[in-house]
Amino acid sequence: MTGLTRLLLIAAIAIAGAAYLAFSHILTIAEHPSTLMLVLGVTPLTVMALLAAWHSRLRWLALTLLTALALTVLLYLDDLRDHLNWLYFAQHAGTMGLLAITFGGTLGRADADALCSRVTQLMLSGPADPSYMRYTMKVTVVWTVYFIASALLSVVLFCFAPIAIWSYFANLLTPVLVGLMFVVEYLVRVRVLPDRAHFSIAQTIKAYRSHERH
Repeated sequence: MTGLTRLLLIAAIAIAGAAYLAFSHILTIAEHPSTLMLVLGVTPLTVMALLAAWHSRLRWLALTLLTALALTVLLYLDDLRDHLNWLYFAQHAGTMGLLAITFGGTLGRADADALCSRVTQLMLSGPADPSYMRYTMKVTVVWTVYFIASALLSVVLFCFAPIAIWSYFANLLTPVLVGLMFVVEYLVRVRVLPDRAHFSIAQTIKAYRSHERH
């Protein structure tokens, strides 16, 4: 893949992602969305769930549960259309909570066992020194705190604020905050560990995906 092709692919993914987030916001605040809007809104989540189920160790059980869920959705489609914001709320708060558990669950042991430390080791050509692992462990702590705070704020806004405010936070602001977290962490790492190997955001995301597959 050439540099131009890769750049165009990244731009296309970014545009598609932004369009989906904007569409999710419109769908969330709509009082009675059409069936077409509903289908378009849940399609990406459905595809991701199917892929996760297919790659699961309990593939057939996961696919069976998804099939049962799909049949339930079809039976209660009208009710879901009137309460679609609950689906997006469960998706956002659930994802933030799951990520908090995923990151936080690797803390409390050796620095090298923290999730960010494991991902960093996948990108290094040799063994990492203790100071680097101590830094990446702290990065794992920061991500864990962020995801916990994001999940709690999602619950508070959904329960006590207008749905439009929650939607702005969940559908529009969250991706910006996550991107900002990556940028700030990179700048801090370059300053705190100037003589160590540094990796781009794209490299970090690729290594994290590789870690997930293993």
